[in-house]
Amino acid sequence: MILLVLSFLGSGIYCGLPAKAKLPSLRDFKGLQTAFFDDESGRRYLQVGYKEATAEKPKVGFLRLGLAFLKIHDLRIDLDARWARKETLLDLFQKVSSKRGVRYAVAEPIELVIRPQDGDAFRITATKGKFTSEGALRVWGDVQVVRGETSNRRTNLSLTADPLSNSLDLSVDDGKETISISLNPESIEKSSFIETDKP
Repeated sequence: MILLVLSFLGSGIYCGLPAKAKLPSLRDFKGLQTAFFDDESGRRYLQVGYKEATAEKPKVGFLRLGLAFLKIHDLRIDLDARWARKETLLDLFQKVSSKRGVRYAVAEPIELVIRPQDGDAFRITATKGKFTSEGALRVWGDVQVVRGETSNRRTNLSLTADPLSNSLDLSVDDGKETISISLNPESIEKSSFIETDKP
């Protein structure tokens, strides 16, 4: 989640910096909003934003650990499956999960919106969320899943890009239930620019 933003900053800002300039950190920004667009259609398939990022050193009793954890406050991820492609999402998920620093970064709270090919959007809120080393976005703590008029409370939820099919998998309550969300099929990758995005 955090490195999705970093990858954007790294590719978008780094090219304009002098060789010895310090790369920007997530803590350097407040109220950051960024978007990712499909190369073929020009459609926005991902939007990421957060209020602020802070480094915190956890305490065990009266001792404070030396290792700092990164806390992302009010992280919001809006993923549009109508325009997202499997290869792009797999690449992003793998880049995020391969970074060691991702193990020490947690979003509190987190909101995840997933817009499927048809029907109402999934709106997921939770107390905490993070990317795992296995390449999944996991949320837990007072998880609420809303779709249209239906609202459910869950223990935890994880989102993964399925490498064997053109879909995202929402695994609920440690795999007790799995919801498959289809991604943009190849036949509509080059969609018309005339249509407008739904809010």
